[in-house]
Amino acid sequence: MNRRHFCHLAMAGTALSLAPRGLFAAPPAALPKFSYMIWAFPKPMTIDQRLETVAKAGYTGAELVTEWMAWSPEERRRVAALAKSLGITIDLMFPGSVPLADLASRDTIREQLAKAIPVARELGCPQLGYASGPRIPGQSPEQQIANITENLKVAAEIMEKEKKELLLEPIDLLENKRAAVNSVTEAFTITRAVGSPSIKVLYDFYHEQRGAGNLIEKLENNFDQIGLIHVADVPGRHRPGTGEMNYNNIYRRLAALGYNRYIAMEFYAQGDPVAELKTAKEEVLKAFQQA
Repeated sequence: MNRRHFCHLAMAGTALSLAPRGLFAAPPAALPKFSYMIWAFPKPMTIDQRLETVAKAGYTGAELVTEWMAWSPEERRRVAALAKSLGITIDLMFPGSVPLADLASRDTIREQLAKAIPVARELGCPQLGYASGPRIPGQSPEQQIANITENLKVAAEIMEKEKKELLLEPIDLLENKRAAVNSVTEAFTITRAVGSPSIKVLYDFYHEQRGAGNLIEKLENNFDQIGLIHVADVPGRHRPGTGEMNYNNIYRRLAALGYNRYIAMEFYAQGDPVAELKTAKEEVLKAFQQA
């Protein structure tokens, strides 16, 4: 290298070092949206108070189990209007419960979805959820997976037409010792076998930690099958950071994978709910920024 060439390289390096930081910076990482499963609020709170608390915490999503079933048409319209005024999307609701491992459940699935989907449209809800229900006595694990797969194929036809998603949520055996699907390992096998973009897994880190652990490897190997993340710490189902789980590492991996769907908090607040929800959100965003 001659002196002139060296000088050109040095000047070019200096110019690059003086360039605005943003000019060559990597594009910002995708950010998740934030929701809260509102059943976890204290029971005396009304639906209005629950939605208002979610909004005060700066969240844009709220999730229902089957609360909607008790609402009159007038109440549904009122809740939908309130959520809209608060900037809240009802991002998940459950159509009911059904033993997915029983092939005789097909008609019930059709009936439940036929009732839930019009309400989901009214509420602007893009996703429905099912837990698997109980194991069927005498059924082998292989037959159980096959039956759940066939039942979810029935649901997939309906959900694809509606351009909505149905999520399968595994429940750990400590919470429900009869749960047919109690790990995301089984759930991912099932959703892959169904083979529909409308059937995905609700990955609840709380349930998976209690049941099996190995959270990040399962996340990395099955990222394309995940439709929603649920979050709480173990033990106690309290805010992330209060228990044994390393949520900072989990969030950083979600960031690296480009996760931009909802992260739904499903924990019992031990103090002021608004403050705890804000803290939980800030911890996610900080981890995403550090990833």
